[in-house]
Amino acid sequence: MLDMPAAAEGRPPAPPRSAAGLLAHVLRDLALSYEAECPGGFARFRQALSVESLAVIARFTGAATSDEAAYALARQVHETLLDVEEDVWALHTAAH
Repeated sequence: MLDMPAAAEGRPPAPPRSAAGLLAHVLRDLALSYEAECPGGFARFRQALSVESLAVIARFTGAATSDEAAYALARQVHETLLDVEEDVWALHTAAH
């Protein structure tokens, strides 16, 4: 059982992340790990994933219940991948 006075003294709970925020966070971690092992690898990975292929993945994994929702989710993921790639590139160029 949670001890309320002790819990109140600890750090406050983190606010819940949006699905897009969580996705971006996970992808950044993945990208940085990937880049550490294979420079330029994340860009190649991102380029291999078209919006159409991401929509198919979303539809068949159950993440989207319609084709329209699948394409909307795929576009969001694709934009996130582009943002992550830019972040990784900025970190890479700042390190050199």
